[in-house]
Amino acid sequence: MYDVIRIVHLHPRARSDGTAAEEFRRAAADSGAETHVVGAPLAGSIAAGDLIVRLRYTDRAAWAAGRGAIDTALAGPGVDRCHGAEFGAGTSGSLTGTADATCYRTLLLRVDPGTSATDTARFEHDLLAMPRHMPSIRAWNLSRVDSACGTTPWTHVWEQTFASPADVTGQYLDHPVHWAVVDRWFDPECPESIIRDRVCHAFCATGQDVPDRR
Repeated sequence: MYDVIRIVHLHPRARSDGTAAEEFRRAAADSGAETHVVGAPLAGSIAAGDLIVRLRYTDRAAWAAGRGAIDTALAGPGVDRCHGAEFGAGTSGSLTGTADATCYRTLLLRVDPGTSATDTARFEHDLLAMPRHMPSIRAWNLSRVDSACGTTPWTHVWEQTFASPADVTGQYLDHPVHWAVVDRWFDPECPESIIRDRVCHAFCATGQDVPDRR
């Protein structure tokens, strides 16, 4: 599988007329994406633009063959700018029975290029430990980025589906594992911090179980 995320910022008029999401859904279908999520970011998202566009293809060649439809939509008059990432297989998992997932969430981040391989691996291990403590995470995927677009050269994409949007702002962000274990990698006042740029934390309503690659 090969995955693509675009965080789309719209011009004010396109934001108000409500047609952009449907245009991107049509573009996703025309591009040959196996699955897609197109949704408006919910309250609490950070640097998430006006639309989250998440696409899955059978492989990188399928994305290359179909991306023209997406690129055309992104070049449309309603789009101001976008950023995002493209990435292959990462580390995925899911709980038994994920049909109740109603929320997709992604975190795009950049690990400082001077970070050692050991510290990067420790950081990735801490992220992947989170689902063991948070049953509201129905499926998850952590990937290193092959190609990024926009002003930030993203290095990682950390995705989950949740039982509900409230679980993102509730159990996930408020969980002791998040604050005591994971947050130290992000906090600029912590000596172990390796995330230097503002992250993109984006979540939207959806019924699709995107992160599960199995």
